Amino acid sequence: MKNKETIIGLVAVVAVLALLGAAWQFHFKAIFQGYKEDDKLRETLEKTYSQLEETFQGYKPELLINEWQNHMQPWRAAREERSAYFNFGDWFDVEFKPDENRMLKFWYTEESEKMLRDLYTKVYQSMNGYDRFPQNIRAIMNVQTSDEWGNKDPQPFEVELNLNYLSFAQSLTNFLLDDAKVSSVSAISMWPRRIPGTFMGLLGLQTVGLQVTMTAKNLINMLDKMRQEPRYFSFEAIKITYPYIAYNVEPQLNVSFLLTQAMYIKPPDEAENAAGGGAIAARPAARPAVTTAEEPSAFSKAWVWFKRNILYMN
Repeated sequence: MKNKETIIGLVAVVAVLALLGAAWQFHFKAIFQGYKEDDKLRETLEKTYSQLEETFQGYKPELLINEWQNHMQPWRAAREERSAYFNFGDWFDVEFKPDENRMLKFWYTEESEKMLRDLYTKVYQSMNGYDRFPQNIRAIMNVQTSDEWGNKDPQPFEVELNLNYLSFAQSLTNFLLDDAKVSSVSAISMWPRRIPGTFMGLLGLQTVGLQVTMTAKNLINMLDKMRQEPRYFSFEAIKITYPYIAYNVEPQLNVSFLLTQAMYIKPPDEAENAAGGGAIAARPAARPAVTTAEEPSAFSKAWVWFKRNILYMN
């Protein structure tokens, strides 16, 4: 009987020790490891703070900030002055005044068809026909039709965006026919808008690829005219071929090129500061993160019971 009680006691002690060991391994060890990492972070922060105190000893923070701003402001002013050179001009501009008494989709249908009609009227007057110009300019510019919206009425920003790209198509057509004086246009490829990191995210680029035929004289005049424009234009690539060398006519060159325009993008922090508090208030509030409490494990429940009934009571 006595041996049985001894064995039961030893088993109980071993069970308690095992429980404590498990508690250390799966609960307290991670906590103490976190304490060690926090202590290392504290030492790093204290060291950094001491270095900053030593480096900036005797300087007043407000004087340093003012000095930094005085150096930054001329650079910002110069950047803002030069930013006027980077804009899309009126190529994307459109007068957006929908009729309030009509469904927006129906108004858009008439407005977009009118713009396309004006575009191809210009083509016909300049080229005496439509066969030397792409007939699917709406698809090239990815401009939606009213049928693509189905039964729903589009949002105003959707309508305006599509009209903006139709306006770009009109401006591009005017450039090709009036400024470049091309003889034909065989292909137009509209590139997606991009913001390359090489310009620190300050420029948005819009590129369009073109395949045209034109005389050498008109090609030189076009390049010279675009060079003197008061805003940014770039011919990023150009390929010229002349397959009709035996023809006794003025040379008609096959010209393929990428035409790029750029728009200045004000940094978000400066845009907010320039707009004042209203711009900040206009932004939607961030959606709060939703967290859910984890269901305690069986071991956690056992540990809570052990603390309450064994450790605290004895």
